[in-house]
Amino acid sequence: MRLADSKYADQVIESIDYNFGVFYFLDDIIVSEMHKGITFNWKCAEQVIADAKRILGEDCRPHYISNRINEYYTVSQDWLKFFNNRYFLKSFSVITPHPSGMMNLIFERMFYRRKIFQVTSLHDAFEHIEKIQTKSV
Repeated sequence: MRLADSKYADQVIESIDYNFGVFYFLDDIIVSEMHKGITFNWKCAEQVIADAKRILGEDCRPHYISNRINEYYTVSQDWLKFFNNRYFLKSFSVITPHPSGMMNLIFERMFYRRKIFQVTSLHDAFEHIEKIQTKSV
């Protein structure tokens, strides 16, 4: 399910349709829905990071939900660039119904330094974030 078709659509502050995918910016959460067949790399990530800082604030550390509704590819080792630039996420959740998404996830786990939560739906991803936020209060 796309975020725009979900009960969470009314929480979107701003959405941006890049040439590589649609990103939804909510209060403290970013949801991505990549376009079919693209390769998501550091150059793409830099655009999203710049917009996240503009929308959510310069020091934002959002929760990130990768809603993998389409098959696409990632440059997994680019996570190292993300960390080397001192960017951090509060949590990283992946919704992946496609076999290629599972392969991306396996490689991302090799380079992403924190836990990646695999969930089955947007609802599960938002519930997971809610549990994290409840624990930190």
